[in-house]
Amino acid sequence: MTRGTSSIPATRLAANLHLLATVGLTTAQQVQLLGLDARAVRLALRTGLPLPVSPEQQQRIRSSVEIAQAVHVLYNRYPERWFTRENNRPPFDGQTPLAYVLAGGTAALVATHRSLLADLNGLFSTSLESRALAGSLPQPDIEVDASL
Repeated sequence: MTRGTSSIPATRLAANLHLLATVGLTTAQQVQLLGLDARAVRLALRTGLPLPVSPEQQQRIRSSVEIAQAVHVLYNRYPERWFTRENNRPPFDGQTPLAYVLAGGTAALVATHRSLLADLNGLFSTSLESRALAGSLPQPDIEVDASL
C-alpha cells in the first residue's frame, strides 16, 4: 500500500457494490462512480484480498453508499429508476443524477448527497421560478395584537 491509502475489505466492497446495484447501477457504472480500477475490483472480489483505496476513493465510496441509502428511503417504490431519470432540480439541472455524478466526480457526489440529505430532513428545494412566483402572489395584511 502506498502512503495516504488504506484498504477496504473485499466483503465490505461486495456489500457496497450490491447496494449500488439495488439502485440500478451496472457494475461498470459502479466502478466508475467509485473511481476504482475495474481489474483491481475483480481481483479483490475473486481473491478476498482487501482493495487499496485513496482518501478520495474512500470519500466517493462513503458518499455513494449514503446516496443509495437515501434513495431507498425517499424513493422506496422504484429506487432503481432514480439515477437514470432526468431531474430538473438543482444540482442536476435537467441531467440524470448518474450523468451528473459521473461528469462531476467527487464534488458532484457530495452535492448529490447534500441534496438528498436535505430532502431526508424535509428541506425540499424550489426552483428560482417558483420562488419568483411565490414572491409575486398577493399577501394578506396581518394584524398583530398589540396586547401580546
